Amino acid sequence: MTGSVDSPGPHIFSRFDGDLGDFRQLVLDMGQLALEQVQEAATAVTACDIRAVSRVRDNYRGVIDKDMDLLESNIQLLAIYQPVASDLRYLVMLSRTAYDLERIHQEALRLADLAEAQHRIRIPGQGCDVFDDVQYCAELASGLLAHAVQAVAETSEGLALEVARRPPELKEVVEGALRRLATYILQDPRYIQTVINATAAIQSLERTADHAVSIARNVIFAISGKDVRHLNALNLDRAFLRS
Repeated sequence: MTGSVDSPGPHIFSRFDGDLGDFRQLVLDMGQLALEQVQEAATAVTACDIRAVSRVRDNYRGVIDKDMDLLESNIQLLAIYQPVASDLRYLVMLSRTAYDLERIHQEALRLADLAEAQHRIRIPGQGCDVFDDVQYCAELASGLLAHAVQAVAETSEGLALEVARRPPELKEVVEGALRRLATYILQDPRYIQTVINATAAIQSLERTADHAVSIARNVIFAISGKDVRHLNALNLDRAFLRS
């Protein structure tokens, strides 16, 4: 049965509830920032916007601070309260989510670097049409990430399952984009570096989508206790049909 459940209910130790709530909010704040960073970095690449590159890099300083706060809070929660059962699963889920979000921020930085590199080699009159597929991949990856963060916020197994299945459309889009990019090189050898940059951007966005799926699968673990990290979409559905 899918749907949503609340995060662990009130405890005798109300201080634990408060500290866990603070930790959860830090994770959600980092998730919202990750979504904004990915979207900003994708704009930097697809619009050849060097100002967006600066914004992504400036925002990353705040990401580092949040990541350090999350690590400290996680250690304190484990050391002071030594949670067990569903509380421990919930805390593990938040910790793994923080890790995936940090990796997503790294991918946003990678995209910003690619945008800067592209800005330096831009061919007069070329425009940014080579990056049309990058934009579509960015929309799919951002959509998955937004739903994954929402699944964390609502502790929703239903939402998490939708993301965990990872729409096959994304794989088809990536494969099609890479085939189309190859045709630019045949048209004009000057496109070689641009195609390399666009290919790297698409692969970075695919990794972002993978991290969103990882977040969703850890939400499922927190709720059901089932480790579904290594199940494909078909086996994932079978696991919950048996429930």
